[in-house]
Amino acid sequence: MDLGIRGKVALVVGASRSMGRAVAEELLVEGCRVLCVARSADVPGEGLALDLMGAGAVDRLVAWVGDRNPGIIYHALGGSVDGIRDTFSKSEDWAKVWRFNLGIAIDINNAFLPGMVARKWGRIVHTSSDGIKNSIGNAPYTSSKFAVEGYVKVASKQFSKDNVIISAVSPGQIYTEGRFVFSQSPEWTQEYFDKYLPARRFGTAQEVAKVVAFLCSEHSAFMPGAIVNIDGASR
Repeated sequence: MDLGIRGKVALVVGASRSMGRAVAEELLVEGCRVLCVARSADVPGEGLALDLMGAGAVDRLVAWVGDRNPGIIYHALGGSVDGIRDTFSKSEDWAKVWRFNLGIAIDINNAFLPGMVARKWGRIVHTSSDGIKNSIGNAPYTSSKFAVEGYVKVASKQFSKDNVIISAVSPGQIYTEGRFVFSQSPEWTQEYFDKYLPARRFGTAQEVAKVVAFLCSEHSAFMPGAIVNIDGASR
């Protein structure tokens, strides 16, 4: 299938590993010019090594992108922050988790949305979590992903008339090296599948990347606000 994005400039935020890296590689295959930002300089495409939680980091990213005018943005950045997992964490700590999972993305979007609107074409894809559906995970992280989905649903209504489509993927257990759930015994894993994962296997970053690439394509034009589950029917 021709996704109709050959020659488009794509910005991938959090592109050094797992889903971010896989999406950057997939968009390169589709003929995009891919700009990657991550804390590591080891990224596909053209890269900027930058910790986006740092003061003034988004301004540095925008300056680096310059006049390359991305029409596609994928936000892979997210997760827990500095061990902030306790429901009784202070609200300012919860705010750090919110910024990591959504606030940075909003600042980046705000920098590039006007250009997309002016050109009457844009695709922005965020990353949520199946923790929303299942109400699992630690409260600071999961609540920040609820915020991601709320942002996608409401912002998409504002920009869809300009053919700027904002959507999200909601991955389940996607294999990522080093995470606890992927390094247990075969017996533990089978019990996990029995309880939580009807597909009886973990997903791959490449499977997520295929869906993200579609959401970045011409074919997603009637999908503003879509939240696409990629979760093996997790429960």
